[in-house]
Amino acid sequence: MKKIWGAIPVCILLFSIILAGCNKSTTTDNGESGGEGKKKEYVIKFAHVVSGTTAKGKAAEKFAELIEEKTKGQIKVEIFPDSQLGSDREITEQMQSGTIQMNAPFTGVLPSFVKQFEIFDLPYLFADKEVAYKAMHGKLGDMLNERLEKQGLRGLGYWDGGFKHFTNSKHPIESPKDLSGLKMRASQSPLLISQFKALNAGGVSIDFAELYTALQTKTVDGQENPLSNVNSKKFYEVQDYLTLSAHGYMGYVLLISDEFYKDLPTDLQKAIDEVAEEVTKWQWDLATADEEGYMKVLEESGIQITEFEEEDKEEFLELTDDVFDEFMKIEGAKELLDAVKEEGN
Repeated sequence: MKKIWGAIPVCILLFSIILAGCNKSTTTDNGESGGEGKKKEYVIKFAHVVSGTTAKGKAAEKFAELIEEKTKGQIKVEIFPDSQLGSDREITEQMQSGTIQMNAPFTGVLPSFVKQFEIFDLPYLFADKEVAYKAMHGKLGDMLNERLEKQGLRGLGYWDGGFKHFTNSKHPIESPKDLSGLKMRASQSPLLISQFKALNAGGVSIDFAELYTALQTKTVDGQENPLSNVNSKKFYEVQDYLTLSAHGYMGYVLLISDEFYKDLPTDLQKAIDEVAEEVTKWQWDLATADEEGYMKVLEESGIQITEFEEEDKEEFLELTDDVFDEFMKIEGAKELLDAVKEEGN
């Protein structure tokens, strides 16, 4: 009897071990938790500098909505619009340090990280939006994305900002020569500053968040932006003249921290890729549809509107020819321009 009672505790112990093993959750190779264990949750801080009412702002919200839905809440996205967490450059630097995970910066800011992004600051680079989309989601985008990864940034897609136009508070700009003598705000891109110098217009670098005040206080006379930004930031309140010049293109690059992305389980990486592709197409359609509404608001605002003719665009290119020479000094410039030309043919 003593032997029987002595064996009982051992049996109970073995039974407990077996039971615990059956109930324990498992983890697959890609990080997915199995059994009854709760899957690890991730939070993405998505910061950007424009209004939530723009196509870009709405697309950020759409991305947050769809990724939470697709991952069943395993990934949650917090949106910080209107430069709440800094300028585009500051936000992108915070992505590199790991405090912010996503941004969709203006291409004119990215030369500070990847010099080759100056290609977007060349005048009349794309014939139309179709060429722009194909180039950015084709060979051109692939080459630029490869360079982004060396900076700890991963490109998920390219969003449409629209073609840029001029506004100012001095006089109508009916031809490129009318820019002479104006103090025009430029982004941080060296090529844009060179472009304004070639037009005898002082290119002053001012953060987008501070631009309305700079226009209001006459720190600068004018600026260049797509209709979406002119409208959402109400620049027409402090500018008297709008010129539909379409002299440059503004794109946004949907970025995620490469380190954050690589630390995700493969199923979540796939979810991010798929949602990014879906939202990118949605954003382009929305941006195009919004253009008509923006024009109506601007026409009703009382701002005086003029438009460049084809000869004005040709003159613009002639006056800024040196800007192309400057760009060609950048490593890989010819290959990037060839990629754009391939889509334009």
